[in-house]
Amino acid sequence: MRVAGEVRDPGLWSHYVAYMKAALALIGKHEIERREHPNAFWLVVRLFEPLQKLPEFQAFHAHMVSSSLGESAFVDAGGNPIREPESQSHWLMNFYMMPILTAYIGPDLMLDFDECLAKAVYTDLEASLECTQAVYSVVAPLQHFEGPDQEVELDATMALRRLSEDEIQHFWHLGEFGGIVERSQTLSMSSCLATCVVTERNAPTNLSEVHGRVWRVVTALRLLKSGQVGVPAVIQRLREPAFGLPGGTVGTSGPSPAALGPSYTLLPEESEPLIAMCRALAKAASAEHLRVPLRRFNYAYERTRPEDRLIDHWVALEALFLPDISQELSFRASLRIAYYVAGTPDEREEVFRKMRLSYDTRSDVVHGQRLKADVSEVASDTEEILRRALRAEVVNPGSLNVDRLDAAIARGQGAAQSGGAR
Repeated sequence: MRVAGEVRDPGLWSHYVAYMKAALALIGKHEIERREHPNAFWLVVRLFEPLQKLPEFQAFHAHMVSSSLGESAFVDAGGNPIREPESQSHWLMNFYMMPILTAYIGPDLMLDFDECLAKAVYTDLEASLECTQAVYSVVAPLQHFEGPDQEVELDATMALRRLSEDEIQHFWHLGEFGGIVERSQTLSMSSCLATCVVTERNAPTNLSEVHGRVWRVVTALRLLKSGQVGVPAVIQRLREPAFGLPGGTVGTSGPSPAALGPSYTLLPEESEPLIAMCRALAKAASAEHLRVPLRRFNYAYERTRPEDRLIDHWVALEALFLPDISQELSFRASLRIAYYVAGTPDEREEVFRKMRLSYDTRSDVVHGQRLKADVSEVASDTEEILRRALRAEVVNPGSLNVDRLDAAIARGQGAAQSGGAR
């Protein structure tokens, strides 16, 4: 810290400043009037236990006791070493809590500690109290995902980037206390979707709009290609003001988590197609005929059993290709799908065959019959065909028209001739 007006250990000093800010944010000092606390000892004792749980406290304490300064700092006012554990505990309590009390009392009533630090903290506190807006950084970590090293600006407000070491450690800390992000998930995270939210200081933050934007990006990733990419949580952290608002970090469940499965790698050359898909999805957000298919397509990513994924896929396919028929018709649905997603007769025949097998397998699952095919393989084939159909309609709105498809089928035309997927 500071000895004779000099910084003895810059690393320790940075840890201490981080701890100071975290401690002030934790105890909600904005709710206490700027005056000397009537019972300073009671305040110290009451707050010391929760402060010890802060990761910033633990990092500072570990650095301090392992440094040369930490070893020499356990001395009393006369310079005599303090060796008794109980006395050392009391010394540490006073040392760690003194800046907090100083910030409460104000710059005109400085305690016998580091006045430079106390004044700097108090200045930040004053500025925070006068601030009329709050700025939150919002991070949505991506599961089973490996992205490019360079940040990808998806639009004016949302970016795909690598997670920082600080963010990964923060998610690990949340998992330790039974939070949204599990420790096992934290280990596999390397990238995230990042944005910020600006609100009035006293207005509650509403993450529903952010969840919608995150959902569209994850959907765009899934429509580009296969892979179990998902968002298990959305983490909101207060960025400005530095002090003065309770609840510095808030975690909520993600809008579209994913079960375990093959990982997803976004290559650098796929960044532009992803941006284009995000734009197309934003335009298609109000398309009523895509609401159920896209929702069930995403639900399938949360399923651990291929049988359940297959049912979700068929709910989506029926909503797309059988909007005019109340009874489920395997033949007509398979024929329409084949003509929409395939471009050649051979490919249409293959898609038609896969769809008939998929529908029959789906019926066996629903009715508890013995399965005649490998359900995992069938579910994977069905997912890919559903992905192609959704991607075509999102990118070319209105291209999926069942009347035109039926007319093309009657004339024996291909998808390109009927205005379908290309």
